[in-house]
Amino acid sequence: MWAINKSPLIIGAVIDRNKLSKSALDTLSNKEVIAINQDVLAKQAQLVRRYTEEEWDIWLGDLSESRKVLGIANWRNASQSVKVDLGQLGIGSAKARDVWAKKDIASVSGMQTLSLAAHELKIWVLSDITAFTVPKSTGYYSAASAVRGGSASIVTCGGGQCLPTGRKVTNIKQGATVTVSSVVSNSNGKKLVGVDFINYDYAFGTAWQWGTNTRNGTIAVNGGKAKRWAFPLSGGNWFETGRLMVEVDGFKQGNNTIVFANYGGNANAPDLVGFEIFE
Repeated sequence: MWAINKSPLIIGAVIDRNKLSKSALDTLSNKEVIAINQDVLAKQAQLVRRYTEEEWDIWLGDLSESRKVLGIANWRNASQSVKVDLGQLGIGSAKARDVWAKKDIASVSGMQTLSLAAHELKIWVLSDITAFTVPKSTGYYSAASAVRGGSASIVTCGGGQCLPTGRKVTNIKQGATVTVSSVVSNSNGKKLVGVDFINYDYAFGTAWQWGTNTRNGTIAVNGGKAKRWAFPLSGGNWFETGRLMVEVDGFKQGNNTIVFANYGGNANAPDLVGFEIFE
């Protein structure tokens, strides 16, 4: 994860074959992983899909020579099988290199089923990529125009802040809700939703204890079961917007109602700027 995000690689161990296991040395000295970190394009991977309750993520980033790095992270303490739709990531087909296995994979396209060990980060380097038309936006909905309940309140931000609307809803605590009606969908089922949020609840002072940088929120569609999503840090202050891409089920053709709320007692949900629907 440090390598695909282009972070400095610092080894906190004695590089001695008599003190480290072969598997540890093999991990630390994997030249292909190091090459991703040192790629001349120097662009870090981005979190492109999050499945909080299922406990896995998809990360994607650009590399030099028109390649991409694809990382699939399993956060569970147990193995699991996941499905990755390359088309939804804008990839029609590609040649894949399994970096940890150090082997090439035949051309990949469409839905990929992957088995992940506990806490495994599978890394593919993709080359010879053909593009795929990703879902298009069918509408943007501002949180400031929603119906607020409980402690939820609107903040008007300064120039260039809380993009793209310049306003956000904050104080989404226990019992607070942000309800958006007339969310248009062209079909029934699951939709890709880009949630624009703000979270600067960094845990620098507790990083070595039980601190967390995430804020949890829930999304419920048309009165269905609320599903939890863990929102990472969005930027360097309480006015810099981030976007989390999630797949949300329960939509019906026509108008829909979406409710955002907090999760876990009186803990705050992230501040909400708005969201976009893709089909």
